[in-house]
Amino acid sequence: MAASKQNGQPTPCEPCRKSKSRCDYATPVCKKCARKGKSGVCVYNAAQATQSWYSSNDVTAASPPQTNSDLLLEDKLSQLPPRGSLGLTSYSGVFSENNEDDLGGFLRNGATNGFRSAPVAITPKQTDLGTQLLVLLFENAPVLERAIESFREISPESCILDYRLIRTMLMSVKNMYDACTRDAKDTNDVYSNMRGWSQKLFDNGSKPVGVNSSMTPEEYIIFVSARWEGIGLLFSVLGQGAMLSRSIFELEGNSPGTQKSLGAQAAAASDTCLQFCDDSGIIDDSLGWLLFQHIHLLTLVYGENDNRAWRKLAELSTAVFTLNRNQSQQIARIPFFLVELRRRLMAGAYSIDKQLATFLGRPPQISWRYYDVQLPLDLGDDELLAEPQVRDAIISKLDASGWNTQGIVRKAVQIRFSLLMSSVREQILELALSRHVDNLPQKVKEVSLNSHRTWDELPSFLHWRPGAVGTKGHGDIATFYLTLLYNDFLLYRTLVKRAQSGQEGLVTISQDILNTVLELICREIGSGTGSSNVGWNASTFGIPAAGVLAIELLRQSEFGTQLQSSAFRRSQIIQNLSVFASHLQYVVRPHERHYDSCQHARKVICNILNRVLSVSGSALPFSLPAGVIAADWLNGESILLDDGTDFIDWVDSLDMNVV
Repeated sequence: MAASKQNGQPTPCEPCRKSKSRCDYATPVCKKCARKGKSGVCVYNAAQATQSWYSSNDVTAASPPQTNSDLLLEDKLSQLPPRGSLGLTSYSGVFSENNEDDLGGFLRNGATNGFRSAPVAITPKQTDLGTQLLVLLFENAPVLERAIESFREISPESCILDYRLIRTMLMSVKNMYDACTRDAKDTNDVYSNMRGWSQKLFDNGSKPVGVNSSMTPEEYIIFVSARWEGIGLLFSVLGQGAMLSRSIFELEGNSPGTQKSLGAQAAAASDTCLQFCDDSGIIDDSLGWLLFQHIHLLTLVYGENDNRAWRKLAELSTAVFTLNRNQSQQIARIPFFLVELRRRLMAGAYSIDKQLATFLGRPPQISWRYYDVQLPLDLGDDELLAEPQVRDAIISKLDASGWNTQGIVRKAVQIRFSLLMSSVREQILELALSRHVDNLPQKVKEVSLNSHRTWDELPSFLHWRPGAVGTKGHGDIATFYLTLLYNDFLLYRTLVKRAQSGQEGLVTISQDILNTVLELICREIGSGTGSSNVGWNASTFGIPAAGVLAIELLRQSEFGTQLQSSAFRRSQIIQNLSVFASHLQYVVRPHERHYDSCQHARKVICNILNRVLSVSGSALPFSLPAGVIAADWLNGESILLDDGTDFIDWVDSLDMNVV
C-alpha cells in the first residue's frame, strides 16, 4: 500500500509524481502505469525513503512533508555516478553533492573517480589460472547440463536466476568453447585459444555492463556470460547440483564422496572467479548473484557453522548495499526484469543473513535500518521475463499485497515468505544477543505477536496445519509453518536462558515442532520422493526440539520433577524421540552438510532414552544444571555437572553400544 504524507494524503508513485499527474495509488502497480507499460518503474519511493516495508507507521508520521528543496535534492542525487557506495557521511560527500554548473561537475567527477576501487592489472599467471578454470568447467559439462535441467526441482529458493536464464548462460558459454575448439589443429591450439578466451573475460570484466530500459533478459545474460561472474555462476550451479541431486550421480555411477569432492572443487573454482571479479573493482547485479550462489554452495559443502560462508556474506552485504543505495537513482533506465531480480537478490541476501546469524549466534550483517528491502512481486519465472503487455496483464491479477491469486507455491512465494519472517527473526536476534534488554518477557511477547500476525496476514493457501492433505508445494508450506514455530522456540529459549522462565512453553513448542517434522518425514517416505528439504528440516528444526524433550525426560526421570503443565505427554514423547532417532540415521546422506551433527544428535538422544527406560539405572552422581536446554550442546557450549564432568561426555558414556 502507498505511504502517506504527513497530511494524511497518500504519496503517488514516482512516474505520476514526476509527471504531476493524478495517481490512483494502487499496489503493487498503479493502473495508469500498467496502461502505459511502466510497471517496471512504478514504485512508491518519495514518502517512504526513511522506512522499509516492515517499519512502523510512526516512522512515516515523523517524516516531514516534501518541499521544493527536497525535490531538488532528489534531482541532484539522481545525477551522481551510480557506481560505488560512498554515502552521506563520506569525506567526499561535500564534493559529490555540489552540482552547480561546470564547477560542480568537476568536483563531483574528481572526487568520485578518485575514491573508486582501482582495477588490478591482470598478470599472465592469472590468465593461465583462468584458462585452467575454463578447462575444468567443460570437463564437467555433462554433469553441469544435468544439474541445470534438474535445478528447478533441486533447490529453487537458492537461485536468483531461473532455468531459462541459466540455460541461456550455458549455451552462450558453450558457443565460446566451440569457437575455441572448432578449428584447432591440436591440444596446444585449443589451450592457446582458451587462454585468449580467458584474457577476453578479464577485459570484459574491467568495464561495467551497459544497461538500458529496453534491454532483454537474454541480451543481459549474454553480456554476463562473457565475464567471470558468468563462469563463477555456472560453477556454483555445478556445485549445488553435485551436492543436492540424487539422479545425476546415480546415472554417472559416482559415490557420495565424489559428490562432495566435486562440490568442494566447484566452490574453490567459483571463489577464484570472485577474486577475479574483485580485482576489477566493479559492483553490479551479476556480482551479487554470484556471491549469493557461492554462499549457498559453501553452506552445502561445509555447513552453516563454517566461517567461509559468513565471511563471504560480508562481501554480499557490501554489494547489495551499493545496489540498494543506487536503485532509486537508476530505476528509470533499468529494465523491469532486472529491477525484480535485484529485489529478489536483496530479499535473498537479507534472509540468508538471518539464517546464518541464527545458526552461529551472531548479530546480522544486513540490518533493516540501513537497507530498503522491498518485497518482489509474486511472479513466475516465465511471467517475470514475459513481454510487457503479457506481464502487465499478469501483474494486474495479483492481490493488493503482490501475492498470486491462483494458490501457486513457487520461487517468488518462497523468497517473499523468507523476507517477511526474516524481519521477525532480526527482532529475535536483537533480544537474544543484546547485552541487556529491559522488560524482556514483554518484549518477547510483542515479537511473538508480530510473528503470528505476519503469519495470519499470509494468503490462505500458505496456511499449513498438522494433518493437512498434501498438495503440490505441501512440503514448502510445511517448512513455512516450521519457521513460524521455530521463531517461538527461539523466543522461549531466550526467556529460559536470560530470564529463567518459559520452560513449559519451550517444551510445548518443541513437541509441536517434532510432531510436524515426523509428519513431513513420513509423507516423504510414503511418496517415495526424497528431497534435501527433509534432511534440512530434520536437522535445523527437529534436532533442537528433540534435544529439549530428551533432556526434560532425563531431568524428570532422575529427579522426579514435573512441569506444572499437563501438556508433557511422556509416553508419546518417548515414542516420537525413538522414531526420530531412527530417521536421523538415513534422512541425511553421508556427504551432506548436516550428516555428522545428525549422527551425533542421534547417539545422544538414544543414550538418554536408554537411561530413561532403564529399570535398574543408578542415581546420577550430580545435579543437572537448571539452565540446561538442548540447544546448548548443539551450539558447542560446555555444560559442566556438579562433579566437574562434561555433560556430553557423560551422555556418550551411558551406552557405548549405540552406533
